Amino acid sequence: MPKPCVTTSAASSAPMPEDMAEVLRAASEADMPRVSALARWVWLDSYATEGVSASYASYVERAFAPAALRAVAGSHWVVESADGFLLAWAHVDPHADYPVPGIGGGVELAQLYIAPPCQGRGLGPRLLRHARELDPHRPLWLSAWEGNAGALKFYRREGAESRGETWFELDGQRHRNEVLAWPALQLEKA
Repeated sequence: MPKPCVTTSAASSAPMPEDMAEVLRAASEADMPRVSALARWVWLDSYATEGVSASYASYVERAFAPAALRAVAGSHWVVESADGFLLAWAHVDPHADYPVPGIGGGVELAQLYIAPPCQGRGLGPRLLRHARELDPHRPLWLSAWEGNAGALKFYRREGAESRGETWFELDGQRHRNEVLAWPALQLEKA
């Protein structure tokens, strides 16, 4: 069995041994089956609080199939442990130009998923910072389910501001999502 998730902390000043460091990199075609598994795991852990319904099972099969992930616009980024385990994934879509009130169009952070045993260890801030740096002249926005208190707390702690709402529909049921956003990064002049 693999050892529990051991990662660096954003707040930690202690360096990780070289053989324990994680790598943040663009996802490859070969990563898609692992991204699919991670996405299903995190989605069900976050939303299937009463168990897995038929509609939830159908949704994760459809939305997170490797072929479906390959077909979506944007870029995929992963964090992988030195021993080859996928710890986190982000999907960034620069073409989902949602008109965020008070900010304008921006880049969508469509998903930011951290393996449950690895949450709280600095991977989320690392991927979020990377997503913002991909197109620093444009704001970054996302939508998060109002019942996902942990995610909402994380995004607000990282400086996101509420910019409205949107709705996610699944089998005729509407679920309210908050729209959160960050302004474009201010580039420092050299």
